[in-house]
Amino acid sequence: MIAGLSCIVPCRNAQSYVAEAIASALVERADEVVIVDDGSTDDTIAVAAAVVGPVRIVRQEPQGAAAARNAGLAVARHELIAFLDADDLWPMGSLALRRRILAADPKLDAVYGHTQQFYSPELDLALRSRLACPPGAIGAPTFGSVVFRRSVFERIGGLNVSLKVGEMFEFMARFADAGLAIACLPDTVLLRRIHANNSMHPHNAAVKGYPRALKAVLDRRRRTSP
Repeated sequence: MIAGLSCIVPCRNAQSYVAEAIASALVERADEVVIVDDGSTDDTIAVAAAVVGPVRIVRQEPQGAAAARNAGLAVARHELIAFLDADDLWPMGSLALRRRILAADPKLDAVYGHTQQFYSPELDLALRSRLACPPGAIGAPTFGSVVFRRSVFERIGGLNVSLKVGEMFEFMARFADAGLAIACLPDTVLLRRIHANNSMHPHNAAVKGYPRALKAVLDRRRRTSP
């Protein structure tokens, strides 16, 4: 039996893309889409509210993406949990594939696939030339590429809200240290949009937050080691 799935979409000032992200999740038959608005000052909420379907909106003061994802987890109604950033998309069949894999193997705690990056259509040639968009698919667990069982969060907790960058890295380190099982699929399951305001452009100061995430992992391991 295929379990129900909650798609959690954290967003801030995402009016340009959030409708496409929600539509992508609904086409993929997510049982609910939880929009967590992290203090937007644009029309993100209005755009999301206009989408017809099982969409719920949670609002919070600006606290960061990790806190937004945790807020979505707190209200999610279903057994399976997936995250989708407000500027990304799931390709056709992506979610159904990952749900089938989990249904077929109850020993798996999560499943992920590959991520393909793409230039957002509004970018002109000059801007595209300045933004890296590797042509190949990347097989690494990212927020939009993984489907988790809810039991994962019950066992190891949510995202580390002290981290503004690298929270997925820190979370997956806890996942591995807990001995949880994950499968990697060869299929592309996430389309990551490259646009002018991506938080993880190489020149963005946020990239400097990764050493802090690594330190959080090492500090925790030192505290818990025998």
